[in-house]
Amino acid sequence: MSEEPYDGPGSPEDLPLYRENDIFHLLSQHRKRAVILTLAMAPWSRVHLQQLAEVVSLLEADGERSTVPTRQVTNTRTNLKRSHLSALIEAGIVKWAPDESDVLVPGPGFSSAVQTLRAGGYALAQSPPDLSEGN
Repeated sequence: MSEEPYDGPGSPEDLPLYRENDIFHLLSQHRKRAVILTLAMAPWSRVHLQQLAEVVSLLEADGERSTVPTRQVTNTRTNLKRSHLSALIEAGIVKWAPDESDVLVPGPGFSSAVQTLRAGGYALAQSPPDLSEGN
């Protein structure tokens, strides 16, 4: 999303897509999408924060690599915890497992987020569709 202030009709507060807790705003960032898709593919619908950071780091790394430096995984973990997970938790998309620390589970809005991503053509198993081809 642009950092420019909204200058169209109405006010920004009246526009659902302008709110930070709107599903489209949340899903506009690739790490938030990766959190949701990784959790959707996780066995027993649970993923530990460290595993999540490893998956996201690998996805962001060159496709030829099978490992990433520990420092990069640590930085990704910190970024997820500070910048991305809190927004997803506030929106009810994910939540912390009540019985384990640092384990994420689906929240009440999880299935809506997955359906939105599927409708947009996103999956971890494939690249997003190339919209420049004029589909």
